[in-house]
Amino acid sequence: MITTSQRRQGLLFVLVGPAGAGKNEVMKRVLPRLSNLRQLPTATTRPRRPNEQHGREHLFVSRPEFQKLIENNALIEWQTVHGELYGMPRATVEEAIAGEEDLVADIDVLGATYLRSLYPDNSVLIFIQPSSLDDLKERMAKRGEPPEEIAKRLRRVDMEMQYAPLCDYLIINEDEKLDEAAEILYAIVLAERSRKALLNLRVERDLPRHKFAYATMAIPVFDNEVLCRDHQPHFPTSHLAHGEFPHEAALRALGQDIGIVPLVIYLSKAPPDSFILPVAVDSFVQEHSRQVLFIYLYTLPERIIPPEGWRWMPYQQAALPQPVLEIFNDQKTLAPEGSS
Repeated sequence: MITTSQRRQGLLFVLVGPAGAGKNEVMKRVLPRLSNLRQLPTATTRPRRPNEQHGREHLFVSRPEFQKLIENNALIEWQTVHGELYGMPRATVEEAIAGEEDLVADIDVLGATYLRSLYPDNSVLIFIQPSSLDDLKERMAKRGEPPEEIAKRLRRVDMEMQYAPLCDYLIINEDEKLDEAAEILYAIVLAERSRKALLNLRVERDLPRHKFAYATMAIPVFDNEVLCRDHQPHFPTSHLAHGEFPHEAALRALGQDIGIVPLVIYLSKAPPDSFILPVAVDSFVQEHSRQVLFIYLYTLPERIIPPEGWRWMPYQQAALPQPVLEIFNDQKTLAPEGSS
C-alpha cells in the first residue's frame, strides 16, 4: 500500500538566484498559462512594491506580526535578507502538497535548500541567473533602488551563485530574451509533472530513485590554524536530522567530535535567524544520492588542547575545501572580535 509520504504529491517549484535576476518577471509570464499552479506568498516585513498584492506575492506584515508567526511555529523557516524578515508559511506549503496543488515561489537560496531537505520528493529548484553582474546592477537601478541598497545586495551575490550547481535546472535570463526564459520555466513545469507520475509509478513497483542527502562540516579555527584529524572526515561532520537546520547540525558535530560546548556566536557574527549562512557549499554524487555539504567555520575564542586523534595545523597545510582556503588567504586571521 502506498502511503502519503511515499508518493510525490503537490510540487514546489522554487526559483532561486540573486536579487534582480528577474525571477518574478519570469514567474508572472508562466502562471497564467498553467492550471493548478499558483504563487506561494511568503511572509515579509519589507514594504510592498507597486503592482504587488497582499496574499499573492507576499504576506506583508509588521515586525510584531512576524514575531508572532515565529512564536506560533507558523513558519517553516525565516531569516533576515537585506535587513528585512522573510518566512515560509507552513500551513500553505503542507496543504498544497497534501492537496496535490503545485506552487511556485521566489525564495532565498538557503530557504530553498532547507525546503528541499524537508520535502525532497516535492521540491524542484530552478536557478535564475542574470547574464552578467553589470546586467544585475542595471536591473536593480531600474527598480529604483538606491546605490547603498544595490551595494548591499551585490555583497550577497557570490554566496548565492554557489547554489546554482545544487539546483535541478538553470535558466539564464537575459533582458532581451525574457520570453525565452519563461518558455524554459513553462517546459520545466510540464516535464516535472510528467516526472512526478513516473516517480509515483516507481513507488508502486518499489524501485529506487535519486535522492538528496544533507550534511554539515564545521572547521574549528583559531588564528591561522585549524583543528583537524589525519583521516577523513578531517573536520567535525554530521548528517542533518529531519527538520534540523544546517548550522544546528554543525554545532552538534563540534560537540560530539571534539568535546566542546559550542556557542552559536562563534559560528557567525551575524544575529541568528532560522539559518546561519555557511561559508561554502559542496556537492557530489555518492551511490544513489547526491550529497550536499554545508561548510561552516567555528572561530574558537582560545586555542584548546586537541582531543586524542586531533591536532592543530596551519591552514596552508590542512586539506581545506577550495572556497574555505580562499577565505583564509583573503584574511590574516579569523579570530572572533574581542579575542586576544
